[in-house]
Amino acid sequence: MIKLIKSSLTIITIVVTVLTGCKKEVAPVIMTKDVSDVRATTAFCGGDITSEGSSTITARGVCWSTGTTPTIADSKTSDGTGAGSFTSNLTGLNGATVYYVRAYATNSAGVGYGMAMSFTTLGQSPSPYGVAATNIDSTTATLNGLVNANFLSTVVTFEYGTTTSYGSTATSSQSPVTGYAPTSVNKDITELTPGSIYHFRVKAVNSLGTSYGNDLTFTTLGLVPTVSILAATFMTNDVVALNGNVNANYLSTIVTFEYGTTISYGLTERATQSPVTGNTATNVSAAITDLMAGTVYHFRVKAENSMGTIYSNDLTFITFGLVPTVTTLDAKSIGSTIATLNGSVDANFLSTVVTFEYGTTIGYGSNAITTQSPVKDHTVTDVSANIVGLSATTTYHFRVKAVNSLGTSYGNDLSFITSSIAPATVTDIDGNVYNTVTIGSQVWMKENLKTTKYNDGTAIPNITDNTAWASLTSPSYCWYKNDATTYKATYGALYNWFVVQAGGKNACPIGWHVPTIEDMGALTVYLGGDSVAGDKLKEAGTTHWQSPNTGTNESGFTALPSGSRDLIPPYWFSGIKQVGYWWCSTDYRFTSILYMYYSDSSVYSLHLDKQYGFSVRCIRD
Repeated sequence: MIKLIKSSLTIITIVVTVLTGCKKEVAPVIMTKDVSDVRATTAFCGGDITSEGSSTITARGVCWSTGTTPTIADSKTSDGTGAGSFTSNLTGLNGATVYYVRAYATNSAGVGYGMAMSFTTLGQSPSPYGVAATNIDSTTATLNGLVNANFLSTVVTFEYGTTTSYGSTATSSQSPVTGYAPTSVNKDITELTPGSIYHFRVKAVNSLGTSYGNDLTFTTLGLVPTVSILAATFMTNDVVALNGNVNANYLSTIVTFEYGTTISYGLTERATQSPVTGNTATNVSAAITDLMAGTVYHFRVKAENSMGTIYSNDLTFITFGLVPTVTTLDAKSIGSTIATLNGSVDANFLSTVVTFEYGTTIGYGSNAITTQSPVKDHTVTDVSANIVGLSATTTYHFRVKAVNSLGTSYGNDLSFITSSIAPATVTDIDGNVYNTVTIGSQVWMKENLKTTKYNDGTAIPNITDNTAWASLTSPSYCWYKNDATTYKATYGALYNWFVVQAGGKNACPIGWHVPTIEDMGALTVYLGGDSVAGDKLKEAGTTHWQSPNTGTNESGFTALPSGSRDLIPPYWFSGIKQVGYWWCSTDYRFTSILYMYYSDSSVYSLHLDKQYGFSVRCIRD
């Protein structure tokens, strides 16, 4: 029984084997998908395998060619294995070309193809257009255009030149361009010729051909300069500024002035602003020196650029210079043996030596050079000279003499009478007696004023209340710390400035007055200047001045540190033995004082509120 079963199985196996060995191999069945997203060099396609055939799919994709029945021997994609749908990316296509494509699938039986489909890639020769040039200068410009690449990589250049034959090329900054839209293209070009007309056009090249844009033109900037002459101006008495106006018309322009005593000129000076550039009117000038006084000069502008040279019209100027203009003025500070001679001089732009001629007759006989000599410029300058060694109660004649390179001028004759010898003492309205001292041409009291009345007998109010004092706008006096017993004899009174200027009233004795700022200035100048006059005015020693006092009292003025009455509490009175202040009658919004410190040799001036309380020292009229 077992043998029978084995025989039956053997027979069945043989039959199956025979039947199997006789089965036919079948290739895959595939459909070609529609072509999509067609571009100039790419497209999408694919396939759908409806039957694998007799065996497993080992390769699949699409193949294409310009022939109607592409095979896998042509261009193809490889898109994996197995059944199902797939998508293929076709690349490396040529623009504007008809292609045929079909899907394929491969198994052991062979290759199955789908139905062939055709499509045309995008693309055509480029479309260029010219656009107006920009950024135009004398030697540079920017060429502009628009280019549609029509889906193909396109090389863009500009052709340009002074004719429609062009002759020069420049690759666009945006080259190559692609896509299917107008693309702005441009190129900066250099080394152009100023003032010239240039032609240009766009040239665009892709795989399908070469296209040219329309011809356009532009003109580079640049002309010969434009010039005009302007009036000369004087910078100082011996320096003149020649002036003009130049438009460089975009080209670097050298500017000079030609000048001389004739229209042949003969002398040149480069303008300070040279070279000029741009396209606006530029003021130009040159400073000229070493000219002859009182002389007519011609001048003009010369402007030169790469396009040519231009001259302006001729103008003239006359250099300054005349003989001096002089006036003799009244003598001042007349003493018994001294006087200050005064005058005014206009040097008329030339250095002028100024002296005074003086003597007891109009023959003069003596000379004194002025403190201000030499004078120059073209303004009226006050001049003066201090003369000494005169005789008392004597008439003297004097006049100004001024000499420059063009001649000598004399002022009018004036005269003065020297005074008698100054008195040793003077007494005020209150009976206070003061010693006097002559310093240069001035006669001063040697002590501070102590009077309580004006010299006409009018009383000066004595204000002791500090707050009331600080707000006064009328005359008042006081003693330091309101203590006459301690301070009056040595330091005198303290007055506000309204005492000094009291509607014509005079606190000084008749024939004397409160000094002006000029009186004070003459005093310090006579003593050698502000930096040393203090020591010569201050009393020597430390009896009244605080140490270290270096005063010598060389002048005999005997200045004492009487302090001040102030306006701010709690220090209503301050500075005794440290600082001395003396009013000047000269009126400013804040009026003037002269003051000295215990610790140095200088004299100082200051403008302060009129309510302060300071000393007064009188000077002889």
